[in-house]
Amino acid sequence: MVSHPAVSDLGDVAPAALPRRFRWFTRAWAVAAGFHLTLTDVRHWDWLVPNVLLGAAALALFIRPMAPRTRFGAATWGAATWSAGLVGLLWPLLFLGDQLTQSVHLAGMALATILFATGSDDRTHARAIRWQTLAVYGVAAFHKLNQDFLDGTVSCATGGVRLLGENWSVPLAGSALDAHWPAVFLATELSLVILFRARPRWAIPLALTMHVPLTIVFAPAFAWVMVAGYPAFFTDADLSALAERLRAKRGWVLGVGLTLAAGDMALYFQDHWIPYPAWQLGEIGVWLLAVGAWVGLGPGSRVRARGWDEPGQRRSLLIVGVFLLSATTPYLGLQFHHTAAMLSNLRIDSGCWNHLLVPEAVRLRDPYVRIDRAEPAAGARGRETLVELLEERLWSPADLRKTLDEGCDHGAAPLRLTGSYRGHPLHLADACAEQLPEGAAGLFQSNLLRECPQRCIH
Repeated sequence: MVSHPAVSDLGDVAPAALPRRFRWFTRAWAVAAGFHLTLTDVRHWDWLVPNVLLGAAALALFIRPMAPRTRFGAATWGAATWSAGLVGLLWPLLFLGDQLTQSVHLAGMALATILFATGSDDRTHARAIRWQTLAVYGVAAFHKLNQDFLDGTVSCATGGVRLLGENWSVPLAGSALDAHWPAVFLATELSLVILFRARPRWAIPLALTMHVPLTIVFAPAFAWVMVAGYPAFFTDADLSALAERLRAKRGWVLGVGLTLAAGDMALYFQDHWIPYPAWQLGEIGVWLLAVGAWVGLGPGSRVRARGWDEPGQRRSLLIVGVFLLSATTPYLGLQFHHTAAMLSNLRIDSGCWNHLLVPEAVRLRDPYVRIDRAEPAAGARGRETLVELLEERLWSPADLRKTLDEGCDHGAAPLRLTGSYRGHPLHLADACAEQLPEGAAGLFQSNLLRECPQRCIH
């Protein structure tokens, strides 16, 4: 007789009957969604409904992992729960100007779960998650292959080390090492791309070690979003062996992890007195994850991370293909955010193009408005500051409209603007009353200077 997974009274496969890998993934995704909801980026009243949908889905899935479909294809409560989480992510991305790559990755994993996961077989689903995780690291590294990231005087790598030193009140910047941090970080990220494909057991401890400083200074939730993809690199037998080893070594993991986290906090609070509970809770967790990865996957571990050896259908590459296509959009001038280009120093505007492998000729359009001369009303409040702001920066149409509305509210009208957009002259006798070029919010950076190179911006 063929055994079938146990079914609950809700029509779902009972959690204990789900593949262990899927249960680990589901809870890791739920935790990642929870940390995502602590970000200041999502704290907007018009995001309330999607945030509630995402939060409710994450809580339900953490308490009770659910698959979207049974082995026979029937929809379940799990399908509704995962769909609620997906809508909670796509709504801000499509309509509310969400700029975050992590939102895209969370949404991609949720969509892969809805399309490919069943209560009895998660192999195609795990394959999709593996390729998505690999793609995020790979695209992020590719964007960093530019002149400015490799320039230690302006690189985000050097800037991150400087911020880490300021956070800990120790001198980590201003030395001969500044010139080498970009190469070190880029080599690490490129190594992850290779290792996640060839030796995931080595890649995960290295990745979490890299994520520790990123979590401290730049990205309080990003590590957790990437960790959600890690269970897919293992088999159920691997995860059983990993759980057994971590139980046996939990004293080491807790002792070393909490000691490192306590040292991190002690360094921070010696000169800083404002706590950030959610951020710092995430830091402590990432320290524990990093130590747990080294202990659980290091010498003596029986875990082999053989997930790549499993069969899986080619349709699993559908979502990662869409993500890779979206990663080309900065170079085409169509958008910048959502593409793993954060902290990359990448410039795609005319006069500042800096990628070493992609030629500027591929750009379809320069998406920024340039203001050559701004003339607010003589009595406008903060007139000189507004003029300097408008003339020194590159502007996406959405960000320019927002800034102009604030200036107009402070008496800038009539506000004369002279500049250019997409190669055409732009002349407005009163930008407070006339229509500007239109563009969706959340597509491009809002703090780019016209001059380059520019020090790292997020």
